[in-house]
Amino acid sequence: MRSYLDGMLRTFEFAGRSTRMQYWMFFLVQTLVYAAAAVIDVFVLDGFANPRKPQLPISLFVAFVHFVPGITVQVRRLHDLGKSGAWILLYLIPFAGLIVLYWNCCASEPGRNAHDESEPSRYEPYYMQQQVRLPRYSTIPRQIRMGSNAGRPMAAGYEGLSSPERFI
Repeated sequence: MRSYLDGMLRTFEFAGRSTRMQYWMFFLVQTLVYAAAAVIDVFVLDGFANPRKPQLPISLFVAFVHFVPGITVQVRRLHDLGKSGAWILLYLIPFAGLIVLYWNCCASEPGRNAHDESEPSRYEPYYMQQQVRLPRYSTIPRQIRMGSNAGRPMAAGYEGLSSPERFI
């Protein structure tokens, strides 16, 4: 969800890079939103009551809202691969869009490239943000673990502060 929100917040930002995960998660959530809009139009609003003039207002609104962010995420993904954003025009040629689809599945270009921002992105996946937890059964005695309020024994040859005031 964070990748989707990142894509929507960077609507008019063509510079920079978008990782493979950011790209695919954006389009996964976008597809789910399109599907929900189609279900609402067809079943709730009875969009095909008149087959000659179908009424699909929610689907049109969702398409309008996602048009520019979809283009910018695709351009940033091409930048992540070290390619120019102009390669997005391949979608206008029949079957040539499959080349861009293949590129979207490729790994990012390692290191910096010509499309990098002056300051690297600070985006980290959720699983990387979680704190590392101690194992359930530790070999370190509970009295000595960091964060324990228990008094610490004086180190051998230590003539500094008394134990409650010293730093670890």
